[in-house]
Amino acid sequence: MHGLMELLFLLAAWVIVPLGLSFLPDSAPLRWARRLQPFAAALVTVSFFLAPGLLAAGLAVPWLILNGLVALGGIVVLKTSLRGGVPALLLLAAMFFPTVGGVGLIASRFGYALGGFPEPIVFLTAIHFHYTAFAAPILASLSSRSRLARISGLGLVGSTPLLAAGFVFSPILKAVAVGILCVSVVGLALGQLTQVSTLPSGRAKALLIASSLAVIAGMILAGIYEHGFYTGRAWLSIPEMAWSHGILNGVGFSLLGLLAWTPRIHVLSCRPTPTES
Repeated sequence: MHGLMELLFLLAAWVIVPLGLSFLPDSAPLRWARRLQPFAAALVTVSFFLAPGLLAAGLAVPWLILNGLVALGGIVVLKTSLRGGVPALLLLAAMFFPTVGGVGLIASRFGYALGGFPEPIVFLTAIHFHYTAFAAPILASLSSRSRLARISGLGLVGSTPLLAAGFVFSPILKAVAVGILCVSVVGLALGQLTQVSTLPSGRAKALLIASSLAVIAGMILAGIYEHGFYTGRAWLSIPEMAWSHGILNGVGFSLLGLLAWTPRIHVLSCRPTPTES
């Protein structure tokens, strides 16, 4: 039976990533990634029914290939993106970061302690790079008419490699990176709230409000967890964080936020009722 962390990754594979890909700048590699996504997601799903090992890791390889195609698409549009200002740069970051998550996924399914880190840290890394490092920069770009959202988006993009370095080199650096990340994501949530009035439908507005409020709560929990980890008090365990922060960030922030900006949501919400002429 799948645990919550596996289900969160599958939500990313089947829903978050396809939604996110629809907002990225088009290119031939990205079109191939969209075609590969259902096949790669299905194989990842099967891999979670197997014990960690060579076969389970092999089934995750197409997902890493998909991540690589998205990153290649980023290289293709690199020159244009560098001229496109902060919104384009945020989308570019979202195209490169998931590759790290794909590597983490394969290591986790193989049972390999990547960088010397045991489970569930390796698998949590894979999840992080498909949510905070992928969906969040896209949401920041979509809300980029807000200056706060633009600045916060740059903060979360910059804090992501800083957090990885903190895991490897220094607990203090890690704590600083978590602080920057939490403040940046909360800033993005506040920036999103300023954009609610620009959305054309009530359903989309409600989704964006819920997304913003969910991630504010999730980031408060992340700050509490990191403070407890740094001080040795352990106020929240990793399973408790998965059920609280994971759901608030994955389902609340990422999924609802992306849905809020999805054109189909606007079309469905704006359809006339049978009584309207």
